[in-house]
Amino acid sequence: MKNKIEKLLENFVPEGQQEQIDLKVFQKFAADEENLSRDSIAHFTASAFVLNEAHDKILGIYHKIYQSWGWVGGHADGNSDLLAVAEKEVQEETGLQEFRKLSEKPISIEALPVFGHIHRKYDYVSAHIHLNVTFLFEAKEHSSLQKNTDETDGLGWIPLEEFSEKSSEKEMRIIYDKIISRIIK
Repeated sequence: MKNKIEKLLENFVPEGQQEQIDLKVFQKFAADEENLSRDSIAHFTASAFVLNEAHDKILGIYHKIYQSWGWVGGHADGNSDLLAVAEKEVQEETGLQEFRKLSEKPISIEALPVFGHIHRKYDYVSAHIHLNVTFLFEAKEHSSLQKNTDETDGLGWIPLEEFSEKSSEKEMRIIYDKIISRIIK
C-alpha cells in the first residue's frame, strides 16, 4: 500500500530536467518512512509560497539560519501529509490563521542541499538533503502577521518580481524564479 507521499508524487507532472531527475530520487526515498525523520541524510520537507489576493506579492520570511529572505517551510517530522506540513509551517512562521490552499497538488519539487550548521545557537546539524515539495496558498495581504522569532528575523509581503532578488542564496533564486514563472503563466 502506498503512503501519502508516494501517492502525491505519483500524480506530480515534472516540468523540466531538474524535476524529472529529482522526481526519481523522491520516489525512491518516499517508500521508506524513515525519510520523514531528520535523522535521515535525505528527508522530506514542505514549503509554501503564500500569495496575496492580487497574486502580485509573496509573503516572505527572513531566515535566521540562511541569513536570507525566502519562502515558508519546514520538516515533515514523521508526517507524510506534506500539504498539512506546509499549512502548519505557514501558521507557525507567519502567524496567519486564515489562508487557503490554491491547489492540493505541489507547484514544484526540488532536492536542496543543506550545509552543516548550528541550529538555534547550540545544536550542530550535519549536512543533508531536503527533499522539498512546495505548495501554493493565498492570504489577505492585510491579515494580522506574527513573526516567529525563534526562526526568523523578518516577515513581509514582497512584490513577486522582487522576491528572488531579496534572496542572498543564488541557488535558491533559481528555484524561486521557477515557481514565480509558473504563477504568472
